[in-house]
Amino acid sequence: MSRSEDTFVRRSYFGGATDVYKGYGENLHYYDVNSLYPYAMLKPMPLKLLKIHVNMTGIDLENFFGFIECEVHAPDSIKVPILTLKHMGKPIFPLGAWRATYFSEEIKASIKLGYKFNFLKGYEYSKYNLFEGYIKHFYNIKKNSVGAERFIAKMHLNQLYGYFGRKLELLETINIDIKDLHLYVTTRIIKTMIEIDDKTLSLLVYSNMSEEIISEINECLSIKIKNDSYSFVKSNVGIALAVTSYARIHMIPFKVDNDVYYSDTDSVF
Repeated sequence: MSRSEDTFVRRSYFGGATDVYKGYGENLHYYDVNSLYPYAMLKPMPLKLLKIHVNMTGIDLENFFGFIECEVHAPDSIKVPILTLKHMGKPIFPLGAWRATYFSEEIKASIKLGYKFNFLKGYEYSKYNLFEGYIKHFYNIKKNSVGAERFIAKMHLNQLYGYFGRKLELLETINIDIKDLHLYVTTRIIKTMIEIDDKTLSLLVYSNMSEEIISEINECLSIKIKNDSYSFVKSNVGIALAVTSYARIHMIPFKVDNDVYYSDTDSVF
């Protein structure tokens, strides 16, 4: 690549966003990490909540696995900030000080670069290699196939982690037989209902609801649900957070050890 006029390094300062652009470069190189999120999913994942630490005093970070609410102080000298923060609905990479919750493994990686932390509260988890067999299976298919088969294997690899980060309440339109309405009344929250004909209804429902919310509603209505009447779709933001954190950790040396003009999720210029 001989020239780029729109590549840049973005550095955001908390309290007043400032962008540092590198809008021009010659003899640039573009690097892309092969299957970064599937690779991250090979790492240990948070499985079972072991303990909530309301006081982190005396906790050994090296032996802690989970999520920590903390006050963060970024080093002013860091070339490219690596810890992300959601600010006004958008992710930034701030300098200065702020308060947020991070995955323990990303905190350990940040400390090596001069970040300082004051730990406030911790959620300690057991860890387990949840996806190793799944990732290796579909990666092998992707590696040794072409066309539709390769595409489907790639989608199985790249899209799985996103399911764990879904919102608990999603709107969904479904058409049902009127005779089955009672199953949806007791297992979904229905926003609107339209009669299509004398046998069919169209429902706009909140799907992926928390099972606890549905149970509470039905207790108030004195309704008992059969266990097999509805399969609840689950989200697990802890797994999604761990995967994206592992991916950012993998990208750190590419960002801080080189003269980077631009970077995104899995690539650098």
